[in-house]
Parts: sequence; structure tokens; C-alpha cells
Amino acid sequence: MAKQDFLKDFSKELTDMEGIGTSSTPPRYWYSTGNFVLNKVVSGSFYKGIPQGRITNLAGPSGAGKSFVAANVVRAAQQAGAMILVVDSENALDDEFMRKIGVDTKRDDYVYTDVVTINDVAKVVSRFLKGYKDSFGNDDKAPQALVLIDSLDMLITETEQEHYDKGVQKGDQGQKNKQLKQMLRTFLQDVKRLNVSMIVTSQVYKNQDVLNGEGVWIVGDAVKYSASQIVLLSKLKLKDKEANVAIGIRMKCEGYKTRFTKPFQTVVIEVPYDTGMDPYSGLLETAVDMGIVEKKGSRYALTGKDQTWYSKDIEQYAESILLAGEAQANAFLKAQTDDADADETTETPEETAARRKAKLKK
Repeated sequence: MAKQDFLKDFSKELTDMEGIGTSSTPPRYWYSTGNFVLNKVVSGSFYKGIPQGRITNLAGPSGAGKSFVAANVVRAAQQAGAMILVVDSENALDDEFMRKIGVDTKRDDYVYTDVVTINDVAKVVSRFLKGYKDSFGNDDKAPQALVLIDSLDMLITETEQEHYDKGVQKGDQGQKNKQLKQMLRTFLQDVKRLNVSMIVTSQVYKNQDVLNGEGVWIVGDAVKYSASQIVLLSKLKLKDKEANVAIGIRMKCEGYKTRFTKPFQTVVIEVPYDTGMDPYSGLLETAVDMGIVEKKGSRYALTGKDQTWYSKDIEQYAESILLAGEAQANAFLKAQTDDADADETTETPEETAARRKAKLKK
């Protein structure tokens, strides 16, 4: 038997096996994060962002903007006509917060659930995905859906719940991490063939090892392996230059784990408290680093062009910048932050060591 005949017969057998897929396809669609340069470090394109059929983890310390970014993705998904399931364990995604960002919480295809335990999440999401498969299957024309779980770290195990009900404060011998890992693995197997995207948020903690990158953020094992991509968010202060007071945050965003572009790219975007996500924040700095825009005194110009403009006018030139940026698919983005920003750091251990050694040589 020729190898072509063998493979043809084998492929036919595979199609008859229940639960076995025979095609490998890229994401059918993407949802924007609400910011062009954040899209770039996550997906490799200014125009993409969060993919279909994968789990995306937004990781970071408290107050870094995880729920904020997640809500912006919900808005984008809703604008694309997707069904939304919000699973909230920490009351961070109340209707008032979501509406401020532009999410319509009154739509019939928007469902909010309040959960406490890991088992609660498993029940809610598995029932949603089972109902979706029963109703629509994995047809690429099936309705789009987005599932958001915020946050994994606030969830407790059934054992912890039982201890609490008895008035006992007692650990669960490491079961929480195991249960989260198992839950996310099963979710991934479900969503990978469906028109469903999933976002989960989680906390990070700082490495305490002085000899191996002390102070570097550590992402938990529960999400590290199931998530197709992990975006590490950390906050830097955004100050009013005149009043010298905090008016929001500067968010440092790192593609900690990626499947669609080079990992460890970073950008910094501004998130003022009173205006929310600006889609163009960070774009000008990125364009200068990429050589798409050049600075001429206090003004800017597209490289090779004579016309100059102020940074506030970037929206008028954004499309030209984005198209030029898309042509540089292999460009590596690296945000420049000084040590004053480094109290909330996403440096790798190698970068931390290099920075400290450079200081000692001065």
C-alpha cells in the first residue's frame, strides 16, 4: 500500500472517531482590547487582540487594570454581536462599572453571575458551553460568545467553604491550585472548537529569591499552561504635572506568553481615572521606536514627510501609522521606563540582574 493510500484511509477513520478533530485553523475572529499597541503585543497586530477559541489570561497585581481591560474587551465583543457571560467572584464588574466603559448590561444576550467557589464557576461555565454546543455546535457560522471570569484568585474551594461555615479558618492543602488548573484545562478543550473566546483574570506575586530576580512578578501555575496567551499588567503612577497628584495609572503591558507573536514585548499606555481607555495611548511612542514617526523639536512627522504636527493630533495620522506598523510584522516592541517606575516591575530576572549590575558599575 502506498503511503498516500494509507494516510487517506487513516484520515477517513479519524473523521469517524467521536471527539477527534482533523483540522488546525487560526482564530476565526479577534476582539480588540480597546488600545492599538496593547493589541499588538498580545496578537502581533494593531487590529486584532483577543482570539476566538482560546483562553487569554490578564495577570497582574491589585489595581493594575485587569478588570478594566477585560471590560473593554467585553465592549468590543458586544459591538460584534457576541453573547456575553460574565462570571464575577469579587464584585468588580457591577453594572455601573461596566456601563461607564460602554458595555450595555441591559441587553438580552448579556448574562452576569456572582460566584464564590471554583465549583460554582465550573457549573456555570460548563452548563453554558454544553448549551452552546447543543444549540449551535462548532459550526464556524455559529453565534459568537465571550466568557469572562474575574477573578480566579478570589475563588475558594468547597472545602474552604465548609471550613468557613463551621467557623474554622483552615487551608485546603494545595487543592485550590490543582482544581483551578483542572477546570481551565477542561474549559480549553471545550472552547477550542467553538465560536467562543474566554478571558480569565488572576493575581501575581513577587519573587522573594534574592539570587534569582527578587521582586519579579510570578504568574501562577494554574493559568500558565492552559492560557494560550498571558498579558502581564502592572501599574505606574500617572500624575498631573501641574498639581503633582495621581489622576490615574500608567499601565505597563507585557506579552508574557503568546502564541501569535514574539513574547515579552512591552508597551506603556495611560489610563486616566476620568476618561478610561484611550485607543491611541502609547501609539506615538511606539511609532517613534519603530521609525515610522520622527520627532522634530516639540512636533512630529511621518518619516520622510515634511508636514509636522503635535502629539495631540495623532488621531489624524493614526491610520497611516497603523498601516506602516502592520508592514513591520517582525518589529519587537520594548517600553522604556526608568527606575522611578520600577517599583511595580515586570522585568525578567535577566533584565533585573543586568539593570542592577549596570548601577553598580557607575
